[in-house]
Amino acid sequence: MLRRVRLRIARRAAEPSPFARTPRDRTLRALATVLATTLAAPALAAAPAEDPADELAQMEAAEGHALNHGAADLARLVRQLGAGNPWRSRLRGPLGSTLQGFPDIVEVEGFDEAGLGELPFPLASVAGRYDIPMSFNAAVADYIAFFQGPGRKWFAKWLERSNRWVPLFRSILRSHQVPEDLVYLSMIESGFSMHAKSWASAVGPWQFIEPTGKRFGLRTDFWVDERRDPIKSTHAAAQFLKRLYAAWDDWYLAWAGYNAGPGKVSRAIEKYGTSDFWSLAETDDAFRKETRHYVPKLLAAALIAKHPASFGFTGIQPEAPLEWETVEIPAATDLDVIARCAGTPVDEILLLNPELRQWATPPVFKGESPYVLRIPKGRSEVFAEAFAKVKPSERFTFRSYKVQKGDTLGHIARMFSTSVDAMLKANRHLDAKRLRIGQELMIPVPPGARVQTASTDPRSSRR
Repeated sequence: MLRRVRLRIARRAAEPSPFARTPRDRTLRALATVLATTLAAPALAAAPAEDPADELAQMEAAEGHALNHGAADLARLVRQLGAGNPWRSRLRGPLGSTLQGFPDIVEVEGFDEAGLGELPFPLASVAGRYDIPMSFNAAVADYIAFFQGPGRKWFAKWLERSNRWVPLFRSILRSHQVPEDLVYLSMIESGFSMHAKSWASAVGPWQFIEPTGKRFGLRTDFWVDERRDPIKSTHAAAQFLKRLYAAWDDWYLAWAGYNAGPGKVSRAIEKYGTSDFWSLAETDDAFRKETRHYVPKLLAAALIAKHPASFGFTGIQPEAPLEWETVEIPAATDLDVIARCAGTPVDEILLLNPELRQWATPPVFKGESPYVLRIPKGRSEVFAEAFAKVKPSERFTFRSYKVQKGDTLGHIARMFSTSVDAMLKANRHLDAKRLRIGQELMIPVPPGARVQTASTDPRSSRR
């Protein structure tokens, strides 16, 4: 028989995790979820879902499973076993199903302080590379281990996207005189996805809810959602974060305020008589779990993102940076017209202008400035020459239409001499099986087509 030694869950030399409970409670809750925790993936897992909303939901589900319910504590124990220790694989497999109600003492053979979640370098040796305050404790270590393990495939995708967006975001943050490393807040909020959307309807790379976005000048309407605009949303986030920092003179509290709202942070400080984030995080009812985890999650992301190879992230294929020029669009114009004039696919126009919600640029009313649109770098002169030759009447061949009782997509398509496929393409978020009365649709109308209700039906209108 193997010699068995009694190994208690080791107390970290660093600060305690803000979501720690008693050793027994932590271990019992961890046993139920350990099967879901892959602690040492040797290679990158399959790519995450392409849909940004699905990506966020999957990531949050894995995060909750691995961290919120205590799996991090048992994961910490298992990763303390050396990679060659036979008990490592034994614990990671059957433990969840065979050791229900396991006590707070785990009997294993051997002990090794190496493993995931540890810093591969002294924090002091890299702290100077950051312009945000860096800390390392059990909570940060748990998130490092999560990103290396269950969250690895998502974090790898974030690293790939970061090459495209981080330089732009840093330049904007710098212009507002806030730390450039606040860029990692966008990383944990959205994974640098312009189309990310949370369960709470927060949208874009900085995950603004609509009221907060409007407060900082972001337009959200039928035509555009500027929360998805990489430039405008980053300016708004910089202003918001600067205001939060001014309230408490503490970046950890500012990040907590970004997540929970400034009122929640102010009330917690007043109630518990401390402005130390870690002290507040150890108090169950000061912040909800998401906010308690928010700061260590950001710190873990920042540590890995600047030293990916040190944490096992190799073979990353960075996305190419986007390069563009801007042109002024004087009136609502179909994106296919713009794409033809620029000599580029429509998908490229959409990639450069993720704020656009419809298959056309917004209308420009009297007294308003032209709409500023991004097109691929080097195409502005070609575009200007071609666009000048397009008659104004041919620039916009869409109509808006409000759904009425009894309408079907087929009926609407026949009314406007178009096709159902074209309508679905123009209304990217349209569910063909769930038309709602009063719902506004963009109808692509072929040039010269006869529109049955163009002048007489009050349900349609030319935009």
